[in-house]
Amino acid sequence: MQLTPADEYFTHQTSLPHAMVASSDPAWRERYWISLQDVVGGDTVVTLGLGKYPNTDVFEAFVAMSHAGTQRNLRLSRTLLPHSTEMAVGPLQVAVVEPLRELRLRLGPNESEVEFDVTWRARTEPLLEGRFFQISRARVTYDAIRYVQHGRCSGTLRAPGVDMTLTEDTWWGERDHSWGTRPLPRAPGMPPGERPEWRMLLFAPLQLPEFGAHVYLQEAPGGRAVHLSAGLTPRVGGEPETEAIVAVEHDLQWVADAPAPTLAGGTLVLRLSDGRALEFGLRTLPGRAHLRGGGYEGWNGWFQGQWRGEQTAEHDVWDLTDPTQLYRYAKAGSDHLVEVTHDGQSGYGIVEYMVLPGYHRYAEAMPPRRAT
Repeated sequence: MQLTPADEYFTHQTSLPHAMVASSDPAWRERYWISLQDVVGGDTVVTLGLGKYPNTDVFEAFVAMSHAGTQRNLRLSRTLLPHSTEMAVGPLQVAVVEPLRELRLRLGPNESEVEFDVTWRARTEPLLEGRFFQISRARVTYDAIRYVQHGRCSGTLRAPGVDMTLTEDTWWGERDHSWGTRPLPRAPGMPPGERPEWRMLLFAPLQLPEFGAHVYLQEAPGGRAVHLSAGLTPRVGGEPETEAIVAVEHDLQWVADAPAPTLAGGTLVLRLSDGRALEFGLRTLPGRAHLRGGGYEGWNGWFQGQWRGEQTAEHDVWDLTDPTQLYRYAKAGSDHLVEVTHDGQSGYGIVEYMVLPGYHRYAEAMPPRRAT
């Protein structure tokens, strides 16, 4: 066992130091996901993430920047100990300037050639999702919780052909912070994995001028919600919505014959416990960062949470205009920039979506069968 600076504070939840967690499951992790978007240009999305795996001694991170038909990916990993409280790996650092209000995100020189120094400031209060609990083969595979928050960004961003100054009126951003047990890639000797019960996934943090909305929905064939966590959140300092969201309805349109499911737009209807129905229109913009560049579902041997040594970095550049490769890039979902409208107001946000074979709707979202 090892003490860290966090052990100085009265914040312990178990009879262990902060470097350890109550569960010994190697799949236990704590992660940040942060997405930044140019809502005026509509074509640039930067997504980054950090992950801490206390039971495998891993701290990892990624950056994926999509701009003008090109995506640049950077994947980073290090040993967690002895620096278990540092939110940094290689050239990437995330600093909490003020909890739940302000973060500073810095990426120094690296082989991906993406660099930034960005301040993310909260626009809304955080929204705490419901606890996500699932069992597979008599084993807990999901036991996690997260909060989601909407914000604005300022700072600088550079990459080949890109030299941008970010301002809060032109760059918006969303983030989440999750912790708990979530599935890791299957290791040799483990029982075969089960197909997920859900066949359609929708994760949508959306910002409007006076409030934020968030939907995390997993649906099984027939439309039954396997998981639903949704809510409305006020501007910073505002009063929260008192009524719960009890159902989400969706009518989505898709780009025909796209090489991977590609959202075009549609509507979401959030039904509240008092009978109100709030309708949101969606229109996708070109900006779309594919999460597989960060190791989601694995990429060329890089899987999230796996040990990769004391300090490891790798990068690649994807041509998003190549239809023969887009399915591989988009397989694990993407952060797709959308314009959202509601009650005469407009805003922006990110939609992550997946549609799998066997879902009862949106057959048009499935790509044409590829030649073998």
